Amino acid sequence: MEDKEMGLLNRIYQDATVGMLAINKILKKIEDETLKKMFKKQFEAYEKFAEKCDAFALSKDKEVKENSFFKKAKQTTMLYMSLWMDKSPRHIVEMMITGTVMGIVDTIKAQKDLKTNNQELNELVAEFKKMQEDFYEKLKKLLAKV
Repeated sequence: MEDKEMGLLNRIYQDATVGMLAINKILKKIEDETLKKMFKKQFEAYEKFAEKCDAFALSKDKEVKENSFFKKAKQTTMLYMSLWMDKSPRHIVEMMITGTVMGIVDTIKAQKDLKTNNQELNELVAEFKKMQEDFYEKLKKLLAKV
């Protein structure tokens, strides 16, 4: 696998694990059962996708790279600060929408910047983008209700 392909795989893997980290932190701070249920499903989808990325890398005798300690610490700090100021369901959904849109944008940029002819990898990236877009649509509907 080329370095560029591994870079693309790492980007989507890291985006999935960032989503998992955020959802895990949010689940510990919210009480709304509707939100918990939805975010648990989203967490599970990100987790399965991260496992799929890991398996893809292993099939090529490679390993995906985790996010750095500093990136995880920065995200956790920002998340807790935001939740400290407002734990309302509306604010939490807004945060999740923002994070999901950031993930979609990052995936689109990664597709363009690290363009590859590896069909299997391109399908994996397209699957990740579609998954995030589906979450975004669900979150928009949820925002209208909270």
